[in-house]
Amino acid sequence: MFDQQEVMFNELVKAHHGSIYRICRAYLYDVSHADDLYQEILFQIWKSIQNFKGESKVGTWVYRIAVNTAINFNLKNKKHQHASLPDFIQLPYEETLAQKREQETRLDQLRHCISLLEMSDRLIISLVLEDKSYKDIAEITGTNINNIGVKINRIKARLLKLMENKTSI
Repeated sequence: MFDQQEVMFNELVKAHHGSIYRICRAYLYDVSHADDLYQEILFQIWKSIQNFKGESKVGTWVYRIAVNTAINFNLKNKKHQHASLPDFIQLPYEETLAQKREQETRLDQLRHCISLLEMSDRLIISLVLEDKSYKDIAEITGTNINNIGVKINRIKARLLKLMENKTSI
């Protein structure tokens, strides 16, 4: 039994490593704390793996554990609650250094604006940026699928307003 659990655990970690780490970064600003949270999430997955019944997709189950662990981690470590967007948005190659700097500046502004959102909204927009479906986002966040589209549109509108205010300063 232990060998099967270890094999399944290793496969889960291999398949979902990036997503788990992005959740950590979405919830925390300091990378060293993200590493601590990452380890805690892995521990919770290990503890829970025997209880997985296959009623949802494995990826959704992993996300739920990661999100719940991150929320509990933040409750224990309130001083680390201010977070920025994880570094998972890839910048396309640009020809000039000036263009690259402009893109990096805009991306930093977006990360900052996302960090100003409520924690639940940061999670939702992070999942949107990972191209998760509305159904997956609803399952991961424990929200009704009918409300996800409305929430996403409101978050995007809020981000646009924050970005416009940021560039006019």
